[in-house]
Amino acid sequence: MASDVENIRASRPFDLYSEHQSGITEEEFRSLCSGSPIWHSVDLGDLFIEGARKNSTALLQELRFADLPDLRGKTVLDIGAFGGWYSFEAERRGASRVVALDYYSWAIDWQKLGPYQAAERAAGRIPNAYQLPDHVIDEVGQPGRSAFDATKKALGSAVEPVLGRVEEYDPGEPFDVVLFLGVLYHCEDPLGTLRKVASLTKDRLIVETAGVYVPACEDKAVWEFYGDDSANQDITTWWAPNDKALVDMLKAVGFDHVEIKSGAKRYRGVVHAALNPIRIWAHAWRDADS
Repeated sequence: MASDVENIRASRPFDLYSEHQSGITEEEFRSLCSGSPIWHSVDLGDLFIEGARKNSTALLQELRFADLPDLRGKTVLDIGAFGGWYSFEAERRGASRVVALDYYSWAIDWQKLGPYQAAERAAGRIPNAYQLPDHVIDEVGQPGRSAFDATKKALGSAVEPVLGRVEEYDPGEPFDVVLFLGVLYHCEDPLGTLRKVASLTKDRLIVETAGVYVPACEDKAVWEFYGDDSANQDITTWWAPNDKALVDMLKAVGFDHVEIKSGAKRYRGVVHAALNPIRIWAHAWRDADS
């Protein structure tokens, strides 16, 4: 039986790095990350490094849900890139240009974040990762970008990193394909942010977000708001839509068609599914782009 890594590689219709020789060991790669977490797995061709949060098993499932279109010759924007798995995935699948955009994950000094959060909780406060003290943020050094940079260097990649918030990003022209994965639920103004993301999208937007499944409310647009850190112990998780709410909002910002690739149907019958955030994957596009 093929391994998850082998299945990931077999799923690619084209792979720029299939024969790549990085000439680096896992120990050497991790040393380059300077303490930054390797959340996403890293595929260097001759070496696959399992991520702490998204290992090969999780990423194989995600790639099935993502249902990436043919990216050969396309321009791609990866919003919230962090370690860059999807940025480098787009490049290795033949994208002509890939921009990786992130702010919080890259500007945070992760070695200082843990002690700060622990001190805040000990004092009875909920730490907010979007309102951190100056000593935890380093926009110049970008310590949270080290795993991305190590991957870029090991691959000899042309992916372009941009430190910035999507709400303020102005590339001059839209991208053929935009990846908006794991970000929407962190947005205080999801409608406003989706309007901005729509303006950055020429052909197709792929969204992945925390969502909710509320039995008997499938035909109602429902957004759950979290005013504390009850979702994922993270106060920056603000919103979670059900399938219809996500579809309706994507249409409200200008997309004519939305297809849920994975959503509530996957969770029906699961005990307590309505009490916990689920994950929703969707594609959105306009008539002119079909």
